[in-house]
Amino acid sequence: MQEKIILKISAIGIKGLLTEAAEKESIILNELLSNKKKIEDMLQSYYFKSRGRIFGVKIEKPALKDGFNGVFKVSYSIGHFNACADVDSHEEEKMLITFSIDTEKGEALLIGEYFPEREPDEI
Repeated sequence: MQEKIILKISAIGIKGLLTEAAEKESIILNELLSNKKKIEDMLQSYYFKSRGRIFGVKIEKPALKDGFNGVFKVSYSIGHFNACADVDSHEEEKMLITFSIDTEKGEALLIGEYFPEREPDEI
């Protein structure tokens, strides 16, 4: 399983990237932070089957590879709660997310890490 989402980049962000009004990484980080809820939703989709909840998401400053492509790290907590089974736990996780910004469309494609899906056990 690998999740992908498309984020809208603000006109101010696109203009800043194209004119290099500020450090590109800072502009991209600002855009990511303004779309934090969508990034949280993408992370949540990785843990939907295990009924884990995502909280405490922190987005680190991205690293550009070339042009407007790069990677950034998110750290977050996964919580599991089940009153019937007396389970209340949380784990700290990190994920590298790659991104590619299309300045003409004003969009950023975010791609999460690949998690292989486990096949069902044979009976």
